[in-house]
Amino acid sequence: MPNEFAYFTLLVWPIVSIVLYKKYPVITATFWTIIGGYLLLPVGVDFDFPLIPPLDKKSIPAIMAFIGCRYIAKRKVTFLPPSGIERKLIILLFLGSVATVITNGEAVVELNRNISGLRFHDTLSTVIFQWLMLIPFILGIQIIKSHQDQIQLLRLLVVVGLCYSLLIIFEIRMSPQLHTWVYGFFPHSWAQQLRYGGFRPVVFLGHGLWVSVFIVTVLGAMVSLSKEKIKYFQLSNRTFTVYLLMILIFSKGVGSIILGFSLISMMIFLKIEFNEKASRMISSIALFYPVLCIFNLFPHQQLVSIIDSFDTLRARSLEFRFDHEALLLDRAKEKLIFGWGGWGRNRLENSVSDGYWIIILGKYGLIGFASIFGLIFSAVYRTHKSLIILTSEKERFVLVGSSILISTIMIDQIPNASISPLFWLLVGGLTGRHCYIHRHKTTPTANR
Repeated sequence: MPNEFAYFTLLVWPIVSIVLYKKYPVITATFWTIIGGYLLLPVGVDFDFPLIPPLDKKSIPAIMAFIGCRYIAKRKVTFLPPSGIERKLIILLFLGSVATVITNGEAVVELNRNISGLRFHDTLSTVIFQWLMLIPFILGIQIIKSHQDQIQLLRLLVVVGLCYSLLIIFEIRMSPQLHTWVYGFFPHSWAQQLRYGGFRPVVFLGHGLWVSVFIVTVLGAMVSLSKEKIKYFQLSNRTFTVYLLMILIFSKGVGSIILGFSLISMMIFLKIEFNEKASRMISSIALFYPVLCIFNLFPHQQLVSIIDSFDTLRARSLEFRFDHEALLLDRAKEKLIFGWGGWGRNRLENSVSDGYWIIILGKYGLIGFASIFGLIFSAVYRTHKSLIILTSEKERFVLVGSSILISTIMIDQIPNASISPLFWLLVGGLTGRHCYIHRHKTTPTANR
């Protein structure tokens, strides 16, 4: 059970956010409000009021970031993106949620469970939940404009990643204890954090998987800034890149290690134009993955065989996930357009839903999936047009670096559910940069 301090931190975070917005520029304050809450606040602790989603480590910082931008920093941020395909996709997501509730009024009655049908108030709760999830994206579009804005966002990510790495190293050596010591309970299965005779660090993120993905994200940001010649704590970018790669290895997330080394290799050794095309191809696979699965076109068994050649245990784990995905996909096909809604209606008894794509497809159907993944895909796809406009090699490198990083995390949503407020802020920041480039056809520095 959570201790009193866990609830206290949730209550005090709005005060922390107000101080941040009064003291720092809007990008810095927004970053620390959203990402600080994600990295430090307790997992699985919330205030659950009627008719609205629970207020937790993701929703409270998101709400405070919106209030801070709009009412303290006096930025003209709107509740939805001002215009463009992003606004249309979010509205489509909200309308699809209404249709989900309308088409799921019946109860789910099975052998060992009985789940009531959805009611009108579930529409309000679902739409609010989705808006809260997308606040980092919506704010990112509206506050990240110039090249320097994008640099500031990535630089903040690297700094917080390097600081957080000290906690990660501690848990690699001492086992995942910090969440228990600070908040009074362990947020997940202890057995899942045991790997190769050691431990996967959890810190305050809830699972070793999300820590590994966070490290990959910081690595991508650091390499994206490599041409800017930025030094952190008086040491070179290359030194810290090697340092973070070592931490990633010792964090023992096999999938994240593969993603991290692939990402870094592409960004360092391949040309900008090739990486831009690669990011579009990778994100396209993630976007059309459900269709490939529905028509049995994705090589699941071949992929398991490849992994089995060097790690049988991980191959069996991946095969287990694919088997459950297939069962859940059959379930999703019964309500393919609008989905089953929440409360576990999309799941089967004893089913395991690890992949973010199957969770979204099962809950909100193809409409919800296309809306959410479409927002991410759009940010990656628009990079090509922005590169045509930009002439500065440094600006092009940072833009493509962000794009390949986002597409890498996007493909991770097939086996895992690693999307976080940090990811949405990065997607929103890349989208905001595109909007500014296309609107001005140039890249002068914006005032922050």
